[in-house]
Amino acid sequence: MKNKRIVVTGGAGFLGSHVVRLLLEHDHDVVVLDDFSNGKMFHLEHVAAHPRLNIIEGDITCMDEVEEAFAGCSIVIHLAVLGLRESIRDPHRVNEVIVHGTMNCLDVARRNGIELFLNCSSSEVYGTALYNPMDEDHPLNPETPYAAAKVAQDMYVYSFGRTYGLEWTTIRPFNMYGPNSHWQGSRGELIPKMIVRAMNRQPLVIFGDGSQTRDFIYVEDAARAVLAVAENPACRRTCINFSSGVATSVRTIAELICQYYDLEPDVFIRSEAPRPGDVRFHLGDNTKFKEMLGFSPETVINEGMGRTIAWFESLPKSPEELLSQEVLRGWE
Repeated sequence: MKNKRIVVTGGAGFLGSHVVRLLLEHDHDVVVLDDFSNGKMFHLEHVAAHPRLNIIEGDITCMDEVEEAFAGCSIVIHLAVLGLRESIRDPHRVNEVIVHGTMNCLDVARRNGIELFLNCSSSEVYGTALYNPMDEDHPLNPETPYAAAKVAQDMYVYSFGRTYGLEWTTIRPFNMYGPNSHWQGSRGELIPKMIVRAMNRQPLVIFGDGSQTRDFIYVEDAARAVLAVAENPACRRTCINFSSGVATSVRTIAELICQYYDLEPDVFIRSEAPRPGDVRFHLGDNTKFKEMLGFSPETVINEGMGRTIAWFESLPKSPEELLSQEVLRGWE
């Protein structure tokens, strides 16, 4: 990847902002394409003035804006997305972004002779585990419109490789958390929402009994994995999981947050009815990634949670302001 100009779609988002920072630290020229619906400029505030960074406000569903951002680039890191809960509320818009937007990116990439299209997928394509741990051969059983759109995204990437010879790689990170994660409204995720509520001594909501498990990945580990996959030619034309191989229950996460804020779990953890689209069990098999790249996620859940909480406490908004954004359609 030396002396390559790299475009990152969704580069102001959760994972994207960490990927952009790492690319700049490795002296790459970086173009960010983001419509700032999920992504935020403050995610990039520490690098915004970097001379090798160009930030373009644009939408991947608009072909002209994709063509502008991709011009002169050799590598695409495709991270732009709308989330799972949004897909339940507005499946058409999420499909437009994930599927139609990806097709725009692929079409421009193959016409521009892009050297690598790195596709960021999701462990949600697997659905609830039929066996554990889930390897790359696990059946694709999407349980939400978001997951179905991500399956379509992966298949279009694969097909452009087969049909047009476009070089591609697909990485499937499992459940990410960490700084720059979203807590706001229906775009918010489990861990950041719980942290914001704990900061305000409000009940932490879990859906069902909390025994459902996830394979949590600290976002900085995931960003490092994305770069490692992009840099390794052996990773071309294949799908690769990135997971910890450790299953953690949702209730365990809630208890860790309660412990940090000295809250009594029996008082501050509240159970509500299960939500549609929540998978029951997620545990990834990281064998392929470790064999090809030589490392596994380094950050254990207690350490990563401490860093994530510290980031939320460093935000310029008061806890009350954060909570006012969290409760807006927050548990759909």
